[in-house]
Amino acid sequence: MTDKPVAIVTGVGPATGSAIVRRFSAGGFRVVALARSADRINALAGTLPDVHAIACDVSGESAVRAAVAEVRQRFGPPDVLVHNAVGGGWGNFQEIDPQMLRSNFEVNVMGLLYLAREVAADMVKRGKGTILVTGNTSSIRGKANFAGFAPT
Repeated sequence: MTDKPVAIVTGVGPATGSAIVRRFSAGGFRVVALARSADRINALAGTLPDVHAIACDVSGESAVRAAVAEVRQRFGPPDVLVHNAVGGGWGNFQEIDPQMLRSNFEVNVMGLLYLAREVAADMVKRGKGTILVTGNTSSIRGKANFAGFAPT
């Protein structure tokens, strides 16, 4: 496969996700960027060495399973998973749409569960690996009007 360590980064948008991809790329990793928008991640992958794009909505278990299987097949098992995908929305608990919170839960929490289930076994088997969660710092510093995503 490769002698480079493999990192999967989810939620690769124009800000934090792209910065994480750039940092891991600069650190010598083969990076696989996952996001719902194929255009965005393909554009980023085209500007950095050994960065690859896979369109994936992490709220879908089968989509996550397929994306991680593709990573394993093409590059080997991942050494690092950075779950940066996050759904959010502002408002207090009386104002937010319950469906929005449910959707955020699917991305923020269930997406992490699906991803961890797919990558952890390889990491345990090899005796090394890292799972980082960066996408929802509001869970530890929640403020007024964060009811749409702080609970996730």
